[in-house]
Amino acid sequence: MGTGSALYRIVLLLHILAVIVGFGGVITHGFYNAKAFRSIARTAGELVAATRNAGKIAEYAIYAVLPLGIVLIAVSDNAYSMGDPWVSASFLVWFLMVGALHGAVRPAIKTLAERAGALSPDTVLDTDPAAVAASKKLMIGESASQVLLVIAVILMIWKPGA
Repeated sequence: MGTGSALYRIVLLLHILAVIVGFGGVITHGFYNAKAFRSIARTAGELVAATRNAGKIAEYAIYAVLPLGIVLIAVSDNAYSMGDPWVSASFLVWFLMVGALHGAVRPAIKTLAERAGALSPDTVLDTDPAAVAASKKLMIGESASQVLLVIAVILMIWKPGA
């Protein structure tokens, strides 16, 4: 088939769209979560709930990135190989991003949602010690995801070792 085939281009399109929806969602959610952290509990709860629900769509898109990348390699007619260093590095980066999502971002958002629900509706979320700790964890996870995304894009463009 090769990289010029219609199938390759369709899968590439889906791969790129999954990246945009998935990681674009994670990046934009960071702005809403920061706003929630500085808001009163009533507003914070609404913002966190909205990003949490929209985040599910982003997560599914992120999960789709890896299998679509594998299909791209399979239909590339040996233009790319699983043994290419940039491919292996890209897999590692993807696993690290999903690890940041599951290990830091999701638990922190869950905690922020719980704290927003437990506090008096007019209490600012950033005055609660548990919310402060969750916000720091969230910031670390989101920052790591964004740095890893830049690394992934660099790997996709320059394909070091190819």
